[in-house]
Amino acid sequence: MAVAWDREGVRTWREFSEHAAGLAGQLGRGTSWVVDCASSYAFAVALFATARAGALAWVPPNRQPGTVGDLAARSDGLLSDGSEEPGALHPLALSAKAAACDLPEDRAALHLFTSGTTGSAKEIPKTWRQLDEVAELERCFGSGLPASTRVFSTAPHHHLYGLLFRVLWPLASGRPFQAETLLHVEELLPRIAEGPPAMLAATPAHLRRITQREELARLRGHLVRVFSSGGPLPASTAAAVEIALGEPPVEVFGSTESGGVALRSQRSGEPPPSWRPLAPVRVRRDAETGCLRVTSPWVSLGAEQADGQLELEMGDRVEIAANGEFRLLGRADRVVKIGEKRVVLLDMESRLLEHGFVDEVALVDVERGGDARVGALVVLSAEGRAVHEREGRRELGRALGDHLAPHWDRVVLPRIWRVVPALPRDERGKLPREALLAELAERPRSPLVLGEERAGDVLCRELRVPEDLAQLEGHFPDLPVVPGVAQVGWALAAAEVLLGRPLQAHGVEALKFKEPLRPGTSLSLEVEANPDDRAKGRFRFRCTREGRELSSGRVKVEP
Repeated sequence: MAVAWDREGVRTWREFSEHAAGLAGQLGRGTSWVVDCASSYAFAVALFATARAGALAWVPPNRQPGTVGDLAARSDGLLSDGSEEPGALHPLALSAKAAACDLPEDRAALHLFTSGTTGSAKEIPKTWRQLDEVAELERCFGSGLPASTRVFSTAPHHHLYGLLFRVLWPLASGRPFQAETLLHVEELLPRIAEGPPAMLAATPAHLRRITQREELARLRGHLVRVFSSGGPLPASTAAAVEIALGEPPVEVFGSTESGGVALRSQRSGEPPPSWRPLAPVRVRRDAETGCLRVTSPWVSLGAEQADGQLELEMGDRVEIAANGEFRLLGRADRVVKIGEKRVVLLDMESRLLEHGFVDEVALVDVERGGDARVGALVVLSAEGRAVHEREGRRELGRALGDHLAPHWDRVVLPRIWRVVPALPRDERGKLPREALLAELAERPRSPLVLGEERAGDVLCRELRVPEDLAQLEGHFPDLPVVPGVAQVGWALAAAEVLLGRPLQAHGVEALKFKEPLRPGTSLSLEVEANPDDRAKGRFRFRCTREGRELSSGRVKVEP
């Protein structure tokens, strides 16, 4: 019977049991081990091996070397399928004959790590009993998932959502899971199409990318269930899944501390639904904070209740209906979601203040192109100012980003850096969100015009490319270059001045880009529209720097 499959082939239950027994023999009772595995199969082996040995598994919040290294220094060793650290044990290196063993329900099975609603990093212990919500998932959805259903997930197994949906629930129900994480849609959808029916546990960002592919509709009847968690699911994405597959995704609301709390499914043409608590979960609204309070067998932290369960106050403001269903009204703290990853801005600010370039810093989440990003306002030290003047803002941002990278995934690092002489505090010394966002307002889309001369059919402009030009974002992160389409747009704007009327480009001829145009560069832009060109509905442009041609071409417009 299959447990999982990967590039090596199918992993059977016998293999799984023998791998777990072999590794358990290397671990001492009462020891603690960092589990850092790329493969979900190797991760599952390590997790059950520590349980068999009476040891504790510490699961880092990410696989960054700095994070794993900090945690490994506090443990007895590292269990990894890819580490070159001396003494690291590979979970699949040994096998041994396995005998059945019971899981200690009330002893800590593993420690997950997350950022709590108070703004400080938290270590979250989980017992096997607190992970038993997989039984409720099976009760809710098992009848619609045959035993042969293959489980795919884009959610990492080191987060509770991925741990439950891609590892523990499949193991408990006997459904095989994909051991590798297939983040690229071009690889994921063909794999889902192969073999028996499948279910998918994904994040909203991945679902949005998946719905942009025509292949999704071909999986109707084959991809039998889709789950989403890790952040708000846009109604448009939910509708796209429903149109393609015939059923909307099931959204799961919860946290590492609380476990699963509630479910909902957004249906096309209907008002946004409320969240329906899972059967063992009790919810109430805190009268003072307006935040959600959750009591269930899966809560790991909180105040003990009369029945022995814990009650946790979450950082989400809610309104609760008489039937117990609730609506979310937004976060009450400075924990933000970036790319479905939870980030405590206070922790990131503290880490930046450790850098010698920084005197003060303020971080805030901003929206760019429909996605959440972290923006940073930085007051520099004398050392930081010297670097900024010598090497520019981009190099400064790269240095500060590298300082953060060992502790956070790069997707959540600040994408927008602004150097300011002072933080925009109000009269009470506070930093209003509106003031921070004003400092991080959208970047310029046009060059600075330093001078302009016109002689007959020719207009010449002296320009400077802003270092924070909007079109530089993503083009390219390590070597920013002004896109060619932006240069053509600048030429079109100058031609409108030359010809005295609005213009619309209908094509470009003889287009050449001879040298890259970098931020901070000064250049000359020349546009010409002689009588022959005007009759043919076109103008010529040429960008030069110190006599060298950067780009040139002919732009076709209406005569």
